[in-house]
Amino acid sequence: MRFSRLFLVTLLVAPSLALITPSPIKLNVATKRETTRLLALAGGAASTGGNIDGRNDDTVSTKDKPLPRELMPITLGVFAQMLGEGIALSSLPLYLTRLGATPTSVGLAISCFSLAQMTFAPILVGLSSRIGRSIVLRICLIGAVASSLLIAFSGNVYGIIAGRTLAGVFAACVPVAQSGVTDILSADQTMLGLSRVSAASQLGVVVGPAVSAIFQEGFAAVGLPAAKCLPAVFCLNSCFTLAVLLQMTLINRRSMVGLKQQAGEKEEQIIKTQDDVEQKPLEQDTGVRLAQPVLRVITVAMGWTAILSNSIYGLFAPKFLNFSQPQLSATYSFAAALMVGTQIILPRLVAKLGEHRVCTVGILAAGVGIGGQSLVRVQPFHSMLYMMNRAGAAVADTSTATLVARASPNRDARSRNLALLTSTRAAGRIVTPLLSSK
Repeated sequence: MRFSRLFLVTLLVAPSLALITPSPIKLNVATKRETTRLLALAGGAASTGGNIDGRNDDTVSTKDKPLPRELMPITLGVFAQMLGEGIALSSLPLYLTRLGATPTSVGLAISCFSLAQMTFAPILVGLSSRIGRSIVLRICLIGAVASSLLIAFSGNVYGIIAGRTLAGVFAACVPVAQSGVTDILSADQTMLGLSRVSAASQLGVVVGPAVSAIFQEGFAAVGLPAAKCLPAVFCLNSCFTLAVLLQMTLINRRSMVGLKQQAGEKEEQIIKTQDDVEQKPLEQDTGVRLAQPVLRVITVAMGWTAILSNSIYGLFAPKFLNFSQPQLSATYSFAAALMVGTQIILPRLVAKLGEHRVCTVGILAAGVGIGGQSLVRVQPFHSMLYMMNRAGAAVADTSTATLVARASPNRDARSRNLALLTSTRAAGRIVTPLLSSK
């Protein structure tokens, strides 16, 4: 038991290095004019000689520039929401089964989340373009808190399904964060920024199963009934999310005051530069009209692998491999830690191979892995194939998001296409759990 705890603690600590270089956030803007003023002071034109896309007269490469450290709140917001998802995906299938839910009901709980996310993600991303990315991120966290509390205080299957549906309504932190990254970073740094968002997302998935297992064991040790342990974990998660929400609000207010004090005299110059940049034609992928549909097909496939490798695997592994909840949690956490690691090295791979080749490698690895893990049930080969599947999916997901951003002509199109990417992925996850439960 002590070794198991040490192993879980190692999984929690090691991937946290991914947050050392946080993603950008200075996104609380309502108009194009205000957006430009913030961009100028958040590592864009103001720090590169006045060019909004990161180029200046001294031709200093933006690839070597660190991402702005004052933009940590966006990383924390994504992590907080995905922490709850990690807890739910790893623990709810078995918990619902103990409440008497059929496999179809378990699949329905997963599909309701995906249906709500498919419907509301584009709406929330569009709203963030009007009222500000940071505001919508905080709205998403409020929804995450409400859904966790609803699940915690629902003692029946239908209440949990309602809680997961509410979670899906506000599950837009990642596409909003991705839109913000592409707003504020140059083309050279887009992959780096998106990889940081993905790392924060996967880190939440790493910590979620481990937190669920450790705290359920802790609550049971202090005498809490077994049926109340997981609801107590959801209550604890809602408190953590509220703390992150408060921190985001305080940091954002201080940052906005500083930005507005410095922005005045540079405003007109930056607006003119941004207008010039937005009028330039795309250097690549402009003529490929099928780019976005093809990329959405890829993300549907990766969405399928995510559901099959998380929630459905939570039913597969106990039945065919005799896994218990601690083994499931350790498997999920190790896989997610591996996915975080791939996000750290992904920008270097892209620099050498290019987004298209890296995306292809990720798709192939995910396909071979998920096909092999369903056929091979002998350890350690089964686990090796599972890890190959998850690492490949992580590479393909981030590469696909980067290609979507590059194939979009302007800011609004990027936000819309990234939102549709998330919506499409969710659509692919609606039917998969129901089919897999048969």
